Amino acid sequence: MTDMIFGKNAVIEAFDAGLDIEKVFVLANIRGEFEIQIRNLCKDNNVPLAKVPEIKLNELSRFKAHQGIVALISPIKYFDYKEVLTSAIDKDETPLIVILDGVTDVRNIGAISRSAYYFGAHCLIISGNFAGRINEDTVKTSAGAILKLPVCRVNSLLTLVSELQSMGIKVVASSLNESVAPHQCDLKEASAIILGAEDKGLHYKVLELVDEVIRIPSYNDFDSLNVSVAAGILLYEITHQRAVKN
Repeated sequence: MTDMIFGKNAVIEAFDAGLDIEKVFVLANIRGEFEIQIRNLCKDNNVPLAKVPEIKLNELSRFKAHQGIVALISPIKYFDYKEVLTSAIDKDETPLIVILDGVTDVRNIGAISRSAYYFGAHCLIISGNFAGRINEDTVKTSAGAILKLPVCRVNSLLTLVSELQSMGIKVVASSLNESVAPHQCDLKEASAIILGAEDKGLHYKVLELVDEVIRIPSYNDFDSLNVSVAAGILLYEITHQRAVKN
């Protein structure tokens, strides 16, 4: 489902045409005006940029003339999270957002998007330059839900947290650190939950900035859940609290 384009002019034309680009790979030692142009285009469009050795570009392009750059076209359309939230608020709906930081397993992203759509989340926001890319496996694992759920991307998680808080949205992070259980956290109002990669978790600066840190309690000597399972549990808790409220 993910198309690939390569060559300097072709990639720049893809940006100019407004195509949804999943990720850009450039030659690690590329320098000069073109490198600056591509770096700025990726930054302005929240597109992950990876600097890789030539062998990687050769593999991606199947040894065609890539000119030091390969771009993957996304199988989904990306949205602006501010527009999504504005639309929800205009409809008098209580925003519910799922944020993934650095999650690389495409099947986990698919499973989380399936749960997010099922429980009525307004959007899924993907943060982190090295997050897993949306591909055929993601769509399949989501059972097609990711094609219905607005998916957004941001470069800076810290900036995102601050902007959401300024919009009146409570930002909650899931962590193994000292924290409260989900049912002890008030999630009835507009909320965003952040889940980090299973191997690294969330950066301490994020945990310091969010409104609350929550941890799903364990009843055995096992300290973590698969991130997609954790997402489903937290989404259920939010919808349960909101149902009780109403």
